[in-house]
Amino acid sequence: MPSLRPARTSRTEQVERFQQVASDAFAPMRIRPTGPGPDGELRGVRPGGVLVTRIVGGPCVVRRSRALIGSGDRELVKVALHGRGRAGVQQDGRQCLPGAGDLVVYETVRPYELRFWDPFDLVVLGIPRPLFGGHLGRLAARTASVVPTDGGGRRLAALLLREAAGELDAMGREAGPHVADALVSVVLSALAEQPVAAPGQDDLGDRLLTYCLGRLHDPGLTPASVARAHHVSLRYLHKVFGARGLTPAAWIRRQRLERIRRDLADPALAGRSVAAIAARWGVLDAAHLSRALRAEFGCGAAEIRKAAYGPRPETGPETGPETGAGAVP
Repeated sequence: MPSLRPARTSRTEQVERFQQVASDAFAPMRIRPTGPGPDGELRGVRPGGVLVTRIVGGPCVVRRSRALIGSGDRELVKVALHGRGRAGVQQDGRQCLPGAGDLVVYETVRPYELRFWDPFDLVVLGIPRPLFGGHLGRLAARTASVVPTDGGGRRLAALLLREAAGELDAMGREAGPHVADALVSVVLSALAEQPVAAPGQDDLGDRLLTYCLGRLHDPGLTPASVARAHHVSLRYLHKVFGARGLTPAAWIRRQRLERIRRDLADPALAGRSVAAIAARWGVLDAAHLSRALRAEFGCGAAEIRKAAYGPRPETGPETGPETGAGAVP
């Protein structure tokens, strides 16, 4: 399969083309951009009937709804190895937040949703369901669940996926069936090592983080508002975050600052004022933004822009009124 990078056209046409490319490779899906980022690109080969792809793109939401599922679609188990960028995966009533190096499994025969809050880089396998034989039940119990690749068969699976994605142009037809067998085997090995959550168990921590990531633009997003939305006490919210070594306010603050830093360094947003970029991520207290950025990353707003693309005249004020909920202390 050749490189499937859409030709450079308008943003809308580019997204539609990338959506078509991804749908043709796997199964029909809808892609909605949610922020600036690199053009989508999909490169892949299909050794022994298993699709091996490397996919990069910008912030977006990917949905395969029930209405898109047809009898003529490919029935695939998709195995994604996350390289970079924050992401969320939902299927079968579960949701998870995979990080760099994590594996996640989901299937094209049922609805799913993917959210990418940052530019991302993935290795994704599309494995025909019949190749798993009697192991399909094991897969169904592990969809939308993070599989860390920190040891054993899980680490081996990650290494093989990375190697396969790095050798897309070198895979010969004769080796295809053997490569397919190896990929299915390491995926099953990785999943066999991962405990299955109890029936009906949902990770409140993942739900809380997903909720926050989807609302960073809202100045009213605070630990108290998150607790109310999930019908838990503020004390219990701190307990759930604390189990991950986090505190709600500090985590929300850092997520906002990381996205502001990313946008400040984006040449495509060079004409947008610092205050406007901050407001886009729910920070209305731009008067103290550079101080907060410097405390977090070691440089202020002007320095971030200068390092990214040289000095430029400021197009708008860096300061603004303090407004409480949207402040970065």
